[in-house]
Amino acid sequence: MPSSFRLVMRSGPTAGKVFPLEKGEILIGRDLNNEVVINDPEISRRHARLYLQGNTYVLEDLGSTNGTFVGGQRLTGPYPLRIGEVITLGERVTLVFELNLPDTEATVASASVQAAQPGPVQPPVQPTAGYPQAQPAPMPVYPPPAGAGYQGQAPLPSQGAYAGQVPYVAETEPPRSQNRTVMILLIILAVILVVTCLCIGIFLWNAPLEFWCQFPIWPAGACP
Repeated sequence: MPSSFRLVMRSGPTAGKVFPLEKGEILIGRDLNNEVVINDPEISRRHARLYLQGNTYVLEDLGSTNGTFVGGQRLTGPYPLRIGEVITLGERVTLVFELNLPDTEATVASASVQAAQPGPVQPPVQPTAGYPQAQPAPMPVYPPPAGAGYQGQAPLPSQGAYAGQVPYVAETEPPRSQNRTVMILLIILAVILVVTCLCIGIFLWNAPLEFWCQFPIWPAGACP
């Protein structure tokens, strides 16, 4: 079958070597019977395999000792490759998955794909032990000019101005229920007074003459 893809070794024992992918299944390892032979002590005899699926190759680790990585992530199962992805075998061997184009076109295509992929996030640099971190210089503090601290300030009242004064206490209003009780009592007393006055008036109006003659207020001969 015509080769549409290839692996290019970027680092390893034969850096720059091109491996055209011309079969439906390709074995990668140190054994000479593999389609892609890499003579490196970190590579297992049967390290990984590629098999064609659809329009791309799928990469699978074959239980290697040092692992197979794509983009820095260790493979734990089959992984469909994309153009420009970097395959790492162990720690020192890296392969780039590319289209099988002329060298100039393949280089441009691989570079454009790698530029589109985000790079690894760099961890923040930790300070070296034994060297203190530089601290920001403190801001200088200048004393205020003489008399400036008292401008615009109201004078504080002296303690003697309040000596002997009784603090004001707000009077509390009596409860409304008490006012209502007092009002009712006053009304009752007024009614009793009015009734008493009426009774006395009626009695005096109807009193007989003998009753009036008991009081020494009449002139002589007024009473029989």
